[in-house]
Amino acid sequence: MSAEIGIEMISNLLHSAVPVISTNDVQKALSFYINIPSLTLDSEYGEPVVYAGVKSGDVEIYFSYGLDIASLIKEQKICPEIFIWVSDTDKLFQKHLADGVNIIEPISDRAWGARQYVVKDINGYHLKFAQPI
Repeated sequence: MSAEIGIEMISNLLHSAVPVISTNDVQKALSFYINIPSLTLDSEYGEPVVYAGVKSGDVEIYFSYGLDIASLIKEQKICPEIFIWVSDTDKLFQKHLADGVNIIEPISDRAWGARQYVVKDINGYHLKFAQPI
C-alpha cells in the first residue's frame, strides 16, 4: 500500500469525535453529567478515577484528570465549548430550568438555523444544546 493516502480514503476512515473535559475531580464531573444532561456512565479508569466517559446515543464525552488545565480554565476564565445536537431543546431546557442548572444563555432561535441555549458546567465548559429549526 502506498504511503500516500488520498483525502477520499482518509474521510472514509474518520467517523466520530469525542470531546475530553479536563477536570480536577473526575467523580464530581461524572456526577454532574449523569444527573444534568442525563448521560450514562460508559467507562472509568484508575483508582481514584483519572479518566472516564459518559454517553447517550451518539453523544460521548470523556473526562481526564488534569489539575493544571482545569486550574488554567478557572483562573483565566477560559470557556471551552461543546456543541450538542438534541431532538427537543425546549423539553431539555425546561428540565434544566427545573433542575437549577446554570443556564448562561436562554433558549432562542439563532440566525444560523438552530434553537439553542447554553449551560455552564462545573468545570467552566459551555454546553451548547441545539436542534435545527
